Amino acid sequence: MYKTEFFETAVKSGFYGIEKGGLFGKKDNTRKYWEDVSIKLSVRPIVEKLLETKEKIRIVDLGCGSGEGLELLTCIPPGNHIKTIHKEFILDFGQIESYVGLDISPSMIEQGKANYSCRKNAKFLESDLSKGFPLLSEEPFDIYFSSYSSLSHLTNAELEHITEQIFSHAEGEAYMVFDMIGRFSPEWPAFWEKSNKEMLPYNMAYLLPEEEHKPENIEDYYVCYWSGKELTDLVKSVADRTGKKVNIDIKDRSIFVGKHMDTGIFNKNKNHFRNQVNRLFDRDYRGIIEKLRCDLSFLRDYEKIQPDAWNRICEYQSEWNKVVDLLEALMKSKNDDINKLIESAKPEISEELKMLAWLHKNSARFPVVDFWASIMGPQVACVLRNLELMLPQGLGCGHGLAGIVEIKD
Repeated sequence: MYKTEFFETAVKSGFYGIEKGGLFGKKDNTRKYWEDVSIKLSVRPIVEKLLETKEKIRIVDLGCGSGEGLELLTCIPPGNHIKTIHKEFILDFGQIESYVGLDISPSMIEQGKANYSCRKNAKFLESDLSKGFPLLSEEPFDIYFSSYSSLSHLTNAELEHITEQIFSHAEGEAYMVFDMIGRFSPEWPAFWEKSNKEMLPYNMAYLLPEEEHKPENIEDYYVCYWSGKELTDLVKSVADRTGKKVNIDIKDRSIFVGKHMDTGIFNKNKNHFRNQVNRLFDRDYRGIIEKLRCDLSFLRDYEKIQPDAWNRICEYQSEWNKVVDLLEALMKSKNDDINKLIESAKPEISEELKMLAWLHKNSARFPVVDFWASIMGPQVACVLRNLELMLPQGLGCGHGLAGIVEIKD
C-alpha cells in the first residue's frame, strides 16, 4: 500500500482545505473548470436517473481525501437549464441519505470532518482499501464513488478484490465510478509498454513551485497506471463472477493538461499547457499563443509501442492546434486563414471555431476591461476542453481515466 506521509504533509500545508482556484496549486483553474467539469458531466446522468425513482440516495466515497467527492457531487448543475432555472444543483445535501468517506490518511479524515462538520448525514472513516471494502455489513449504496485517481493506489489484485466485493454488495441498480491514472498519457511515455500488473513511480511535485523541482525535494511513491482495455476487462471479469450485468463508459481526461505535462519529470520534455490553460480560464490574464501550441515530436519513438493511443493523441493534437491557429489568425486579423481553418475542420470542430470567430467579431458587445482576458480566453479554454470531451471511448491517453459502471442484478 502507498505511504501516507506525502498526503499528511500536503494536508498540513493547507492543500486540502476548501479553497479557490488560480494559476497554481492543487485546486487551480484547470482543476476547477476542466477536470471538475469533466467529472460532473460524466456523473450527472447517473445522479439524475437515480433521483427519478428515489427521494434520497446513498453514497460511499472510496479514497475521499478531505471530501472532494462530496463537494463535486453536490455542485452538479442541471442538464436542462431552461426547465430548472431556479435550481442550482441537481443534488443537495437533503437528498443524500448517507455519505460515507473512506480514506487511509488520518489527516485527510480529520480535515474532511472539519470541512463538513455541519452535515450530519456525512461521516468520514479511516480505512485501508487495499484490505477490501469495509462496509459490507452496511446497507447497499447507490453510488460507489471515486475521484482523482484514488483507486490507482491499489494494486491490480487489490482493485479486483474490492470491485468484486462492491459488485456483490450492490443491489438492484447501482453505479461504481472508477477514476484511475491513464498509462498512455504523454506525461510518461516510458510507461506505455508496461502493464497494470506492476506499480510504477509517481509524485506530487506539481504542488511545488517550478524552482523547487529538484531531486532532493521530490519523493516518489508507487501507483498503478491503467489502459481503457485493462479496466474494461477487469470490470467484465468481476461481473461474470458475481453474476451482475454491467455497462461501462470510459473517458480520457487531461490529455495535454495533466499535472506532470508542465513539470516534465517523467517525459524529460517540459511543456506549459496547464499553466497556459490556467491563464485562459483566469479573467485577468491572456494566454501566450506560443506556449499553447502542441508539439508531440518527443513521443515519436513510442508510436509503434501503442499505435491506437498514439493515433488518438495525434488526432486531439491536430484539433487542439487548429484552435490555437484560429486564435492567432483572429489576433492578427488574417481573414483568409480564419475561413480556411473553419472550412477545413470537422463539423463539430467547425462549429466551435465559428463561435470563437463570432465572439471576436462582436467584441464591442462585451463591455469588459480586457476582452481577450475576460471573454475570449475562457471560451478558448472551454473549446479545448470540449474537444477532449468529444473524443470516443477512453484508451488511457490522459492523466485521468474515468469509468462509469452501471451495475444491475
